[in-house]
Amino acid sequence: MKVLVFGYSDNPDRYSNIAANLLQDYKHETIKFNPRVDDPKLLDKNFDTVTLYVSPPVADQFQDLLLGLNFKRVIFNPGTENFQLEEKLKNKGVEVVRGCTLVMLRTSQF
Repeated sequence: MKVLVFGYSDNPDRYSNIAANLLQDYKHETIKFNPRVDDPKLLDKNFDTVTLYVSPPVADQFQDLLLGLNFKRVIFNPGTENFQLEEKLKNKGVEVVRGCTLVMLRTSQF
């Protein structure tokens, strides 16, 4: 499965970093995107899942980018819930999950 970790951090103490490593351990093709440093123009457009690790205001800044991607499911990790973005993604046919990627992986719910 091809997964975009949107809001990735190089800091090994951050949940986005832990999730990216665990996704790789579970043999998922993992794309890491840090909106502070990575160029969105270089981002692939097709994923199976996007797992969000950004606050709602940051997600709002990148809303057009997120809505322009092709993916089947988005995971809003704790603290990233964004009702307006969730509705727009649902209207686009994306499955919206409010959950924790780490827990989902470790409990075979991913």
